[in-house]
Amino acid sequence: MPRKCALLIVALMLALLIPGEVALADCAGFSGDVALDVTFTPIPPLSYNIESGLTLSLSVCDFTFTSTTVFDLSGFQSQGFSADIVLGIVDIGDDILFDPYFSWNDLSVAVQIVGIEIGTHLILADIGTPPVADYSMAAVISLSSGVACGFSITTLTGFGAVDLVNLLGGVTAPFSNDLLGLFFHTQTLFGATPTQKVTVISGFYFAEELVRLQMDYMGLLASSSTWFDWTGFSQEIVEFGYRFDEPALAFLTAITIDSSFSISAMDFILDLRMYPVRFTSRTSFSASTPPAIIPIVFSGQGFAISFELCGVAVTSTTMFDGTFMFAEQDLAIETTIDPVTLTSLTTFDTSGFSGQWIEAGVTFGGVMLYTRAGFDFGGIIEVTVGFRIRF
Repeated sequence: MPRKCALLIVALMLALLIPGEVALADCAGFSGDVALDVTFTPIPPLSYNIESGLTLSLSVCDFTFTSTTVFDLSGFQSQGFSADIVLGIVDIGDDILFDPYFSWNDLSVAVQIVGIEIGTHLILADIGTPPVADYSMAAVISLSSGVACGFSITTLTGFGAVDLVNLLGGVTAPFSNDLLGLFFHTQTLFGATPTQKVTVISGFYFAEELVRLQMDYMGLLASSSTWFDWTGFSQEIVEFGYRFDEPALAFLTAITIDSSFSISAMDFILDLRMYPVRFTSRTSFSASTPPAIIPIVFSGQGFAISFELCGVAVTSTTMFDGTFMFAEQDLAIETTIDPVTLTSLTTFDTSGFSGQWIEAGVTFGGVMLYTRAGFDFGGIIEVTVGFRIRF
């Protein structure tokens, strides 16, 4: 009898373990990423600072964990944790930040059902002025759906939270953001990636709502992003244009309407792509200053061009001000000669040369070593060395 009981227990354990083995076999497995960088920054006239950042990322099946730690010569600066797990149609995430004391905790839950995604963010943040802490709670409810014919709708409702567009990557006008990719590329090539977070305010009450409609159908581009606050209508950005396939040509008009239902800004964008060349033009108008007669006036012009020749990608952006006088120019050069990657960015302003950034990296066996340096007429801006290991 004891032997039969033992066999029954073993059989039950195998029955429970076999599905688990099958599930583990179906998952993507284990992967990770470790990155460490050290940045030297001169502080005029004779001082300097050294900052070190360590990032660890682990992924097991549908679970991902990331840790980011920053130190400098004065000691501990910040610690961030991020965890995300996918359980079927449910996605659960949690972001925690200490800088250096507790400042942020965002617990998010999203559910996807038949093309509709419903999500919520529950946020606890310290909005006080150091060293005095002032904790406040906020909640953001999101609803998005993609419908046939390239039509989609997204709504974000914030209680005790504003700047909800940061949950959409900070993109206020989706099609403009896509067509102006060359301008954003040079601006962010060596710039720090901003943390996209909503702003928590004091008091748990309705603070902001963002409603976005998009349509990309048969070449027709149209979108509407509307903001509301507790007083009512706040702002709207409307886009409409057309995209051709042969040749790849798109033109777009973006109009910003303020809370008084007046046009406060207007952009005309033209984007032409004929491989290996891409050209983008942006003409901007903004609200005039009283007692001007016309409501909006010319405020700037930008041109961007990118091409690739013999494995070298060159991107140049040039900006002019409201008087059509030269304002600034960025020139980026990127190339990869396996296993080496080289990137250079040179900037100019009205006084001439304003800055130079250079980065070189080499990758072998899942390990990447890189160094980055920036300088201007005054000398070195910063120097960074680091490595990244992927496994």
